[in-house]
Amino acid sequence: MIHGALKNPHLVIVVALALLVLGVVSYRKTPADLLPMFDTSAVQIVTFYPGMPPEVMEKDIMTRLQRWTGQSVGIEHQEAKAMQGVCIVKDFFREGISMDTAMSQVTSYAMSDMFYLPPGTIPPMVMPFDPTASVPLCLVVVSNPQMNEQELYDIAYFELRNKLQSIQGVIAPAVYGGKLRRILAYVEGKKLEAFGLSLMDVQKALLKQNVLIPAGNIKIGKQDLQIFTNALPDKVELINNAPIKMVRGIPVLMRDVGTVENSNQIQSNIVRINQQRQVYIPIYRQPGANTIEIVHQIKTLLPNILERLQNERSEDPKMPSLVLSVAMDQSKGVVQSISSLQTAAGLGALLAGAVVFVFLGSFRTTLVVVLAIPLAILAALVGIYFNGDTINSMTLGGLALAIGILVDQSIVVVENVMRHVRMGKTPADAALDGTHEVALPILVSTITFVVVFVPVVFLSGMAKFLFTPLAISASIAIVASYIISMTLIPAYCAKFIGSEAADDKSASGDEGGWMGAWYHTMLRGVLVLRYPVVLAALAAFLLSILAIIQVVGG
Repeated sequence: MIHGALKNPHLVIVVALALLVLGVVSYRKTPADLLPMFDTSAVQIVTFYPGMPPEVMEKDIMTRLQRWTGQSVGIEHQEAKAMQGVCIVKDFFREGISMDTAMSQVTSYAMSDMFYLPPGTIPPMVMPFDPTASVPLCLVVVSNPQMNEQELYDIAYFELRNKLQSIQGVIAPAVYGGKLRRILAYVEGKKLEAFGLSLMDVQKALLKQNVLIPAGNIKIGKQDLQIFTNALPDKVELINNAPIKMVRGIPVLMRDVGTVENSNQIQSNIVRINQQRQVYIPIYRQPGANTIEIVHQIKTLLPNILERLQNERSEDPKMPSLVLSVAMDQSKGVVQSISSLQTAAGLGALLAGAVVFVFLGSFRTTLVVVLAIPLAILAALVGIYFNGDTINSMTLGGLALAIGILVDQSIVVVENVMRHVRMGKTPADAALDGTHEVALPILVSTITFVVVFVPVVFLSGMAKFLFTPLAISASIAIVASYIISMTLIPAYCAKFIGSEAADDKSASGDEGGWMGAWYHTMLRGVLVLRYPVVLAALAAFLLSILAIIQVVGG
């Protein structure tokens, strides 16, 4: 590797430039997110039975669904929770089971269990589950000073929600705030008793009187006309004229026992934004989707969606005042977190370069050492892109951890090459001999650094999902740094570090300058007291082991 780099310096430069281009392209194409993508299949089953106590939900519905869906192939573990009127069962699958397979299995078993669930249970909703997407990415707010809460809810639930879910990666499950429109029949008990009727009589009569049934077709000449029996009233007030029952030969109408009103369901939540009652839709992401990209698409498409809504309901004079906006944008926090990590990594590289310049005292040698840092990081970005990971807090954390190691390998090579130059060798011979001398120790140190991340392979569950990208990014950067230190660094030294380095005593002379003198003095003292120093190091090691055991055990 070293001989090849010295014989073909132009090839080394071309490879470095290619790595630069690939790294930049990979950085632009790799999605950014706060956490790594959760690639383990997980499915949740949500079942509703309004008003049912939690104990019954658990015993009669939740446990049945657990038993049935637990037969799915590849189930690792299950989680379940029962509340009043609703239960949630989460099935987590082992690695290697695709989301499509998991969804099809769980859906099949959940639907098969419907026969055994209590009558009145709403069919279960089966959907993908992502534990990293439990918090909404943003809130899409619907506001209009001219509309009441019921009108806002209707627009958000029946029209806007469907349009938002057409955006790739978006889940818009519910609407918060507003009032859900309901046609309610208010019945007076005394009047029912006077006519000898019950509430069930009223309910059955209203259901029979409020239908739309296709009655076939009729052919008249060349025309084929469809016939409908339409008993749907045009106005709510007309339902009051619906007959309930014949009592002593006289029809009892709805208005005789009560009234039907255009009302709303009992409001269970109120949303206030800027001190005004409004409506919002929480936006979640589907498994594998990108937070920043989803929020960006929503912000981009909201004006088009608003225009479509206004065109579809152009007859409504209140629609021009409708406003769609984004509140609680979580993508800003993600961008800020990633920017902070990038800034920290950049500052670390600059500070490392400054320290190298202080101790080496040569701008040329400092330049090549600092140049190795971004090249190794770009190589890691290429690996992250082709591995299907994202630029997130864990991968950036791994790169930040590796920066110090990236500098060490290049410094060792450069310093040894300069030592050979000061011995009177030509730059080419010094680059060859100096790099050969330290190649094996650097290889051993590289393997040691990479081996540290091997235990991540034995992790499972959420820990593996979080720390595997960190280990991969750091390992790729360290290996790339080793290759750069064995190829680019000696080629650079052979071409740009001249024999004048032999006279450079400020960087690292025969005595190492003031730093060398200080080190020699300290080393002499340590060698004189070598036994106490070894015993003190052993005592510090034992104390650290005891401290670790106490902390972990506590």
